[in-house]
Amino acid sequence: MSRIAPHMHQVTPGILLDGRADFPALDLASTPRLAVRLSRLVLISVLFLPFALLFVPWTQTVHGEGRAIAFNPVERPQFIVSPIEGRIKKWYVAEGDRVQAGQRILEMVDNDPNLELRLLDEERAILDRLRAAEARVRDIEARIRNLQNSRQLAIDIQTNILRQEEARLFSFKQQLIAAEARLAAAEPNYRRQKELFENRLAGLASKRDVEVAERELGEARAQVEAAKAQIALAEEAVKAAKANLEKVDADTAAMINLETASLRAAEAEVATIRRDKAQIEVRIARQRAQYVDAPTDGVIFRLLANAEQGGILVRPGERLAVLVPDIKGPDREGGLTKTDYPGIVTELNIDGNDLPLIRKGDRVRLQFEGWPAVQFVGWPSVAVGTFGGRVYLVDPTADEYGRFRILVEPDPEDQPWPEQEYLRQGVRAQGWVLLRQVTLGWELWRQLNGFPPTRDPEEAKTGGGGSLGPVKPKSAK
Repeated sequence: MSRIAPHMHQVTPGILLDGRADFPALDLASTPRLAVRLSRLVLISVLFLPFALLFVPWTQTVHGEGRAIAFNPVERPQFIVSPIEGRIKKWYVAEGDRVQAGQRILEMVDNDPNLELRLLDEERAILDRLRAAEARVRDIEARIRNLQNSRQLAIDIQTNILRQEEARLFSFKQQLIAAEARLAAAEPNYRRQKELFENRLAGLASKRDVEVAERELGEARAQVEAAKAQIALAEEAVKAAKANLEKVDADTAAMINLETASLRAAEAEVATIRRDKAQIEVRIARQRAQYVDAPTDGVIFRLLANAEQGGILVRPGERLAVLVPDIKGPDREGGLTKTDYPGIVTELNIDGNDLPLIRKGDRVRLQFEGWPAVQFVGWPSVAVGTFGGRVYLVDPTADEYGRFRILVEPDPEDQPWPEQEYLRQGVRAQGWVLLRQVTLGWELWRQLNGFPPTRDPEEAKTGGGGSLGPVKPKSAK
């Protein structure tokens, strides 16, 4: 016991004075000073990072969802419809085939094989009616021309007769004036001769002189009465000539008016027959349109009607297939230049509360379905896989859900959008309209309080660089 005690006495003081002196493994398991300092630095950074992030710049955005579409409505998917009532005999295309304008798509047959023959017979009958009606119009026009010539000739004749009667009346009036002058000279001569004859003392006139003067007076009076009678007859003749002239004018005008009315009726009949002719020609053309061709270049998207093996009955205007036209963009026909209208655009639907914030020309970041992307809404500069765009059009009214549609065109200052072979119509997309740049703390405060985003005051005054709709190009005026 005495030997063991000294040894234990030696070990115990070593442990009490320095616990690691006899355990070197503890020195190996201790934390390095550098790690301790780094952990303290990380802890301090984590504690102060949220406060630092409150002052980081943040871009406010308006979010919208939609799809890619063609700007020109005629380049959007369209239906191939049936021109006639019948059955589909044969399809010349399959789904996914690319077709050119005018390329045959399908062949149809009518239910009645003899319908076209009956339509042709009906067309021939209508043509016969049309020829007869046109001949009647020509005959009436010829009669009207003859009546007009006869009317003018009859009026000329009656006018000449009236002028002759008026000349006779003028001649008789002149004769009356001469007879009255002779009567005015014969009356004083008769009185003078009579007075000289009755004065026997003087013997200045004989009885014969008195008789001669009396005869001349009687003749003058007779001539005056005869002239008056002739004038009266001439006046009646003038009245009769005027009446005949008016009668001829009225009778011939009535005959011409009657023929003109007949002409109008014949022309109306011709117009009716021509309308029937146009309708039968349309029916024949539709009946002969048993081949349906592609209206434009594009791809057959869907075949909606059963094809061969008897087929199904389709009516005029019934949808047979869906054609997705190729997007030609601004270089299509019509004289538009490359800067007039975009080819493919993105259609986004936004909430009505965000409508006052959006202006034409605002920048947009787009994320298309099928393209991997890492989107940082508040920091668009570090986003990966997104594409730039600009607001091209804002609809003036909302849809039935209260949303407004905006069209976004490619941003010429950003990377181009994917090729149309990949970015096809109908590809879903998400877009963020970039607004004002604020701090992250301000944005968090706005989100917590439910406040809407804001625009710069000067930008709000000027309308944000554009109106709610596209500006018409000068070439369209």
